[in-house]
Amino acid sequence: MKSKPHTLDHSLILSCAAFEEAGGWIRDSEFILEMGGVYLLAHGLGKPVADALTTIECLREGDYNFYAFTYNWVAPWHEDMHPGEYEIHVNGHRSRTLGIRCNHWDWEEAGCLHLEKGENRISIHDLTGFEGRIAYIFISDVPVSLPSDGKKVLNLYIDNVIKDKKEASYDLVCIGGGFAGMCASVAASRGGVKTALVQDRPVVGGNNSSEIRVWLGGGTNYEPFGGLGNIVGEFEQKEIGHYGPVNKAHLYEDERKMAIMRSQENLSLYMEHCLIGCSMNEDGTIKSVTLLDYRNETLVELTAPLFADTSGDGNLGAMAGADYEVTTNGHMGLSNLWHIEKSDNPQPFPRCPWAVDLSSSTFPGRKDHVDFYGHRGIESLGCWFWESGMTEDPIAKAEYARDLNFRAMYGAWDTIRNVDHDFQDYELTFAAAIAGKRESRRLFGDIVLTKTDFKYSFPDACAATTWNFDVHYPNKDYYAAFHEGDAFITMDCREPVDWPYFLPYRILYSRNVTNMFMAGRNVSVSHDAAGTARVMRTCGIMGEVVGYAARLCKKYGCRPRQIYTDHLDEFITFLKSIEKKEVFKAGSTVV
Repeated sequence: MKSKPHTLDHSLILSCAAFEEAGGWIRDSEFILEMGGVYLLAHGLGKPVADALTTIECLREGDYNFYAFTYNWVAPWHEDMHPGEYEIHVNGHRSRTLGIRCNHWDWEEAGCLHLEKGENRISIHDLTGFEGRIAYIFISDVPVSLPSDGKKVLNLYIDNVIKDKKEASYDLVCIGGGFAGMCASVAASRGGVKTALVQDRPVVGGNNSSEIRVWLGGGTNYEPFGGLGNIVGEFEQKEIGHYGPVNKAHLYEDERKMAIMRSQENLSLYMEHCLIGCSMNEDGTIKSVTLLDYRNETLVELTAPLFADTSGDGNLGAMAGADYEVTTNGHMGLSNLWHIEKSDNPQPFPRCPWAVDLSSSTFPGRKDHVDFYGHRGIESLGCWFWESGMTEDPIAKAEYARDLNFRAMYGAWDTIRNVDHDFQDYELTFAAAIAGKRESRRLFGDIVLTKTDFKYSFPDACAATTWNFDVHYPNKDYYAAFHEGDAFITMDCREPVDWPYFLPYRILYSRNVTNMFMAGRNVSVSHDAAGTARVMRTCGIMGEVVGYAARLCKKYGCRPRQIYTDHLDEFITFLKSIEKKEVFKAGSTVV
């Protein structure tokens, strides 16, 4: 990606996510605000991945101290075990084995390696395929002490490496490229609103992408707002695969989604850009956001009169000081879907003593056990109810919860293959590296919608929801499997919604950061109400409403709240006037 290699004089910090070649490593951008970087993840499902490669220019030949910003990811459970081992190679010379010593994100000494004057080839060599990770490499001609706090590490990298900064101005900036952000940015841009969409991944779609593979839920195009859902319909996938190996990457049509986004005349896409900061005006509104283009090592500052937090986690709102709440115990968790497939050349799978030990436990997919949907075997393995993190802070402990999903998956497959000796002609072929999240921050609007409020209709009601109150809790049938204390299998607890219920506009903007919209699972609802509002077609409708509201804000030079206080009749009349263009939907819209 870079036109020339970094130059080393006395010291140098390298971002591994910016390597020219990632090889088989995955760039993981989920946790940058907590641990301080986008990192490379050796997500090989037990098979070592291909090397990540870069080159640097060294001004003086000599022996240099190498440090890796890394984490022994199983240390919270087994500090003496370290499945994610790897090495740094320099011109064919190897560092000491890494991914062993840090029980949290920190700098691990890699030893001294010799650099030649001129160009040097650096690679990261995975040894196991079991989720090793590295964010930065620090090289110095003398021993150094480096900060471990995530914010300080990110600042160390930016201050010492990032030389380029780009600036741009828009009418609306949307942070987050899931269905809410996609639909908000398209709806706004088609109405003449100059819009930017920021997404930290290489694809849009969020949970409904090939990276995560969650099918769409919820309904659209309900009268009297028959046209709300039209944009959602443009992104509809033709078919879905719920359980097991039928859930293929191509079903999510990533490129078709991207083609729609790229074709919008007034829309600029900032893909693989992470939100890392924002600046505020004196009146408490957002002035600009700062992004890290982690592939090209550039900072980007976007200025706008209007912003939309469509990040799911409410990251922009939290940075800007928006009022919010987060349920830290008893919320819905996150899933990393996975499956096995029959193989013509099955390979042995190693024992995983660092994984969740399920050898003496019943779990969905083991032998003839029937899960609560009546499924068994392949269809029970790795589907949505393999879910972790319900009793941990969903922001601070998100990586922990994602890693527990990995440990549960590897523990289950180890048990099936090496204890039960079942599925010997199958292999573990897919696991989502990026977590599919359900619930984290909920940003407060002028209304905080609760389950009780569904008895009433609001004057600004507009965005239809059809899903039941569907929240997840640890499944008591598998408590024996949770012997370490962390649950990783859930059950859905449902109460019916008298659908369609039309969510009020006032949950779609911040009550105290007055130029910020919200759309998606971080809108102003209670934990229980999130059970219906969180599904993706509903999030997309919210995005459409926000995009249409941004048009009126531009027309009148006003802020989101004024659409309700000053222009509600015009807004509701417009939403009702949109021509209905409903399309075929694969899968259930009501549950």
